[in-house]
Amino acid sequence: MKALLATCTFHFLLGIKGTANERYCFLVVGDPQYLAEKSDSPKQLDPYSEQANAGALKLLKSFPGKMIPQKHGGGTVSGNILGLINTGDLIDSADKHGGHYPAMQKFEWERYQADYGLTGKDGRIPFPVYEVHGNHDGPQGDSFIVEDIITRNLKRPGVVNRSPNGLHYSWDWGPLHCINLGIFAGEGEERRKDHHYAPRASLEFLRSDLKEQVGGGRRPIIISFHLHPNCPEYDWPQEDLAAFWEVIKRYNVIALFHGHTHGSPPSRIMWDGEKFGDPLPEGIDVFNPDDIGASKTDQKDPAKGVGLLHGFLYVELINNKGTQNDQLVVRSYASRDNWVSHDWHTTWSRSVEVPDQ
Repeated sequence: MKALLATCTFHFLLGIKGTANERYCFLVVGDPQYLAEKSDSPKQLDPYSEQANAGALKLLKSFPGKMIPQKHGGGTVSGNILGLINTGDLIDSADKHGGHYPAMQKFEWERYQADYGLTGKDGRIPFPVYEVHGNHDGPQGDSFIVEDIITRNLKRPGVVNRSPNGLHYSWDWGPLHCINLGIFAGEGEERRKDHHYAPRASLEFLRSDLKEQVGGGRRPIIISFHLHPNCPEYDWPQEDLAAFWEVIKRYNVIALFHGHTHGSPPSRIMWDGEKFGDPLPEGIDVFNPDDIGASKTDQKDPAKGVGLLHGFLYVELINNKGTQNDQLVVRSYASRDNWVSHDWHTTWSRSVEVPDQ
């Protein structure tokens, strides 16, 4: 892995060389955080949450075929987007209790499902959805939203493996093996003493899934979860983070995707198992898609909104003949005004290994 990673530093993309034999394209978003009006029987979202999420859905629906500027590689967005990964915090209120919150949670979750759908044929976007839960969806992984995700996993298109508890799952997009691990990768069902979140046995699933679905091969792998690996130890216990690295370092993991931090615009950082940096001589690339819709009315000034900066990622795995010219291309798309205006922001590319089938 060391030799491979040393050749895989990202660079700004000025053009993609070679002719692609195969192109596998998908979207990564995070933190829509649907927020209902504060009411025992909400009928609408907070106006800024409505603007952000409605604007994002309109953009996602029209995204296939969109022109890509030459400085970002040129061409167009694929008309065959394989799916959308959502890195959690699907709604805003499921980490709160009492008062208006039970009714708000129900309204928010119903709206998320109606908007995003599941299969690409039952929502407002035309491709399948692959979500994980975040802390706002139930920090201990025991909310009705998490139970509904487990139910959704039974019908989610293309799933090849599910954890014993039904929450974590994997699927394939051509040669690419994709794994969703919930809030973070950790051992055991419940949260560790003096720590914050319950991992719901995601690390156990990761170990078994890689062994069963990848084995000793060099299939490219992406892994998604909600928390940033560089978050406080209180959130992602150090022993779990170290164990996670020990599992993935022997495989051909080409990218990690997370949410939670609302970093704007979308960004990338490298991780070598010990430190985070940009660049590092070697390591795995960790992508933050920004949040796609976490806006709300400013409590200090109700005439204004907060959280108006958003973004998401458009990802292409390009498999050329042989393994010398394969590429992972990640382009960010961003807004600074709650999706009133928006455009391409940054593009990264790296050489990866995609074994011929």
